[in-house]
Formats: sequence, structure tokens, C-alpha cells
Amino acid sequence: MAKDTVASEKKLDSGASSGKQTKQSEEQMKQSGEQTKQSGEQTKQRVGKSFIVAQWRLIIILLLIIAVAGMYVWKNVAVNRTTVQLTKKAGRIITDQNRMFLRLAVVPLVWAVRSEMIRENYDQINQYLNQFVKEQNMKEIVVAKPDGAIVVATNKKFEGKPVTDIFPASVLQEDKLTVSSLENGDIMVASPVMGLSTKVGVLILLYTPASYNLQAP
Repeated sequence: MAKDTVASEKKLDSGASSGKQTKQSEEQMKQSGEQTKQSGEQTKQRVGKSFIVAQWRLIIILLLIIAVAGMYVWKNVAVNRTTVQLTKKAGRIITDQNRMFLRLAVVPLVWAVRSEMIRENYDQINQYLNQFVKEQNMKEIVVAKPDGAIVVATNKKFEGKPVTDIFPASVLQEDKLTVSSLENGDIMVASPVMGLSTKVGVLILLYTPASYNLQAP
């Protein structure tokens, strides 16, 4: 009986010792795995640093290329924006100058037409208009009676037609010289032709402004 007890105790001691050794072995394996992981991370860091050190010239060149490209794009955007602004400003200035020129040019023509309208001398009016339309950028000139019938025109196809078939009806109601821009870019001048006390007609002129370009050739 005592021998069995001693044998059992030896078996228990042996099992405990074996379990302890197994646990120690697992801890050693775990530590070894952690060391391997740390070693791998350190290796990756060393490789990354080595690549940066070895390729620093290439990295600097790439950064310079990116910086130059960015400056080039920014410069183009700034130049395009400035060109658009200058073009709009120049367009407004040129339009204002054209309007002023047309006002000055049409007034004496209206006075000449007035004298001939009173005498109903349409042949002489025709000569005035044909001479005037030869000026640069002049497109069309018509003279109509107060009822809207075109009596003289540089484009003979217009003669005899109602002026409202070609121009806005508002031209017949104007009581002073007006200058306006049409959708196609032409400038229209409309002026009443006044007799001694009443309106004897209306003169309408179309002018096509010259195109311009701010860009260097």
C-alpha cells in the first residue's frame, strides 16, 4: 500500500514537472516569436531608411519638377485671367469710342437728309447714303417715312418694305438719336428726321465694329 502511494506521488511529481517544462517551452516560443517580429520591423525600418538615403537625389529632383510644374500652371492661369479681364475692358472702351464716333458722324448726315426729305428729293438722299456707306465698317443705311415705309436704302431689296420687317418697331417711336448694340454685335443708330415742326422720317444705320485681339502674334 505504501509502495502504491509512493509511486503515485512520483507520477504526480513527474506530471507537474513535465507541465512546468511545457509551460516554460511555450513562454520561450512566445518570446522568440516576439523577438522575430521586432527584428522584422527593425529590418523594414532599416530598409526604408536605406532607400531614402540612397535615392535622396532622385527625390529632390522629383520635388523640384513638381514645384516647377505647379508654378507653370499657376502662371498660365494668372495670365489667362488677366487676358480675359483686359479683353473685356478693351471691348468696353472700343464700343464706347465707336458709339461716340457714330453719334458725331450721323448728325450731319441727318441734317443733309432732312433738307432733301422736305423737298422729297430721294435721288439726292440715295447719293448721300451710297457715299456714306462706303466708309469702313458701315453695313446698311435706310431712310423711312413716319409710317414706316422705306423710301431709300443702300440695299435696294429693302426699299418699299416696312422698316419693322428689318428693324425693331421702336425705331419709329424715337424722338432723339439713339445708339444700341444688337445681338450679333452690330451697332444700330436710329435718328428721327425732323422737319420744321413735325417728323418727316427716320434714318437707321448699321455699323459692324472691327474685331480685335490682345494676344501677341
